Amino acid sequence: MSTALIVTAASVVWWGALIAVSRVVLLRYGFDPWALSFIQLCAGGIVLLALGGGRSLALASLRRPATWALGVLRVASAALYTAVLAWVSALEAGTIGAVSLPLVTLAVWAAFGRRPRLRELPGHLVILAAIAAVVGGLDPSIRQAVVYLMLLNAVCIALIAIVAERHPDNLSDEPGARLRFTGAVLLTTATLFLAARAVGMGGGAAAAAWDWPLLAAGVAVGVVLRAPSMVLTFWSIRLVGAQNYTAANAFLPLVGMTLEEAAVGVGLTDVSRFQANVLVLSVVVVVGTLWILRVRFAGRVAGGASTRKFTCN
Repeated sequence: MSTALIVTAASVVWWGALIAVSRVVLLRYGFDPWALSFIQLCAGGIVLLALGGGRSLALASLRRPATWALGVLRVASAALYTAVLAWVSALEAGTIGAVSLPLVTLAVWAAFGRRPRLRELPGHLVILAAIAAVVGGLDPSIRQAVVYLMLLNAVCIALIAIVAERHPDNLSDEPGARLRFTGAVLLTTATLFLAARAVGMGGGAAAAAWDWPLLAAGVAVGVVLRAPSMVLTFWSIRLVGAQNYTAANAFLPLVGMTLEEAAVGVGLTDVSRFQANVLVLSVVVVVGTLWILRVRFAGRVAGGASTRKFTCN
């Protein structure tokens, strides 16, 4: 099994675990969602910088506009996704968010000149049809707002993948460099997160109820889940490219739902947002994604390219 496949699969699993665990912690203990996320970012960033060793790359990353761009996009994406979750389930949001795959395909074509194969089109159409079905099932009073917010979120995700693929500090295969780069991005995101909170809510950090359980939960989740998920994300983008990384995220709603339902099953939370019809449509999105990946892989093999990566870029 290739390194690229292992890293990409691990990225999806870690993100699913981060979403599920964060939701369980928030529901059980009633922590401020902003404060929990902010502590996660800070703890994860500091630990990664410490593990990476040295300071030169971390400081260089913080001086790059592209690093701050990633921070801005991460904050915007988190805000948009959180707003949508106030109205729909995580499975619905994740399925609608699959629109990022067609968007990334078009963006990569425009930015890097990597033209998609015509045979990929049925897969994209299947994905869009499934998304349309989910949107059609939403309450009319929230439908338009959800569509707009998720489209903006998908644009942010597409831009994150593209910027990360070509970010100078993400081109190195040296582990320490990758840890320092990811740590710098997390701390940049935390700084922008704090600024956005201060501007948007007036109270800034003081608006949250800071206590030891919140700090302990934030640090634990940040170190164990947030930091590894970001490291794996940037590493995956480095190995398989923005398009294939985004395609792999089609599995994220299913992973997140499975972990959330497992939490309900063992009694960690009694709030289930399972919806059978949305699950079916999420599986349809996965089928469309697998078709796209199959076409890319077949084209790569037919072209005589190395199959070191699990799919072509």
